[in-house]
Amino acid sequence: MLLSFLNKPFPRSDQDSRSVRNNFFVGCFVALFLIVFEPFDIARWQTDNKELKLIGFGVVSFVIPIFVSTIIAHFIQKKPVEDNWTIGKEIVVILIILVCIAAGNMFYGRFLYIMPFTWNGFLFAFMSVVLIGIFPVTLHVLRKHNKLLKINLEKATVVNEHLHPEEIKNRIDDHIPEEEPLPNMPDNIADEIKVVSKIIFIAENEKDKVELLPEQLLYIEAADNYSNIVFIEEEKIKKQLIRSSLKRIESQVNFELILRCHRTFIVNLKNVKKVEGNAAGYKLYFNKDNYFVPVSRNYGNSILEKLKILK
Repeated sequence: MLLSFLNKPFPRSDQDSRSVRNNFFVGCFVALFLIVFEPFDIARWQTDNKELKLIGFGVVSFVIPIFVSTIIAHFIQKKPVEDNWTIGKEIVVILIILVCIAAGNMFYGRFLYIMPFTWNGFLFAFMSVVLIGIFPVTLHVLRKHNKLLKINLEKATVVNEHLHPEEIKNRIDDHIPEEEPLPNMPDNIADEIKVVSKIIFIAENEKDKVELLPEQLLYIEAADNYSNIVFIEEEKIKKQLIRSSLKRIESQVNFELILRCHRTFIVNLKNVKKVEGNAAGYKLYFNKDNYFVPVSRNYGNSILEKLKILK
């Protein structure tokens, strides 16, 4: 059960104005806690400007998380962590921050001549930080997870009410509509119109290409210097790798409901059957073999709004 809880999806926090504000409140909480309750024999500490010096520990608890979070973000931003970030990984990052706060408090305590600069001194500082910080940190993680989970589930439910599974199923299963002859038109003109109705993805070498009807496309996924085009043909899902960046592929699409939904995905909303919400965001499911694509937070609201107006 514990492992299942730790593996639950969780949105990775970027350093922004909101996180700075949260860290500020944590620093205020630490300073106020030390001043009011005077734990760890602080009550026996006789010194001038005692309250002001205790506020210094709150400043450490405010500055260190910002500094450490910035460094961590620098190292992990190059990795695809957005889709597999979990509560467990968030807790590990928080533990790293707590260790750094403990080290900062030890240095500050050494400066005030109230804390030894030893291994035992560090353990004391770390345990002090954990004892003070475990409750607000745990409440913050659980509150954030449950709040986002509730919001995303409610939004996904609303969108699913606007989708019509049977209609979408028929649309996917009959992805290539019967071609009706164009009256009073030469065959060559009719062929040109059919070509215009297709999506044509052209590789960087300007030679290789993939031609699809819009109804066939499910999604496109970035794969290093390539893009993996996933589509339906003869009632089966097929994939075609083409050497082109996702940004370049995106520029070749001129259909309103084929949109970027993620840093590494473009999706055809017309073939979406169901939306699932979790604390980290959304997943869009198709009608074939349980295929799905993630929706990142930056695209979540716009994608859901588009899905709600699908007819």
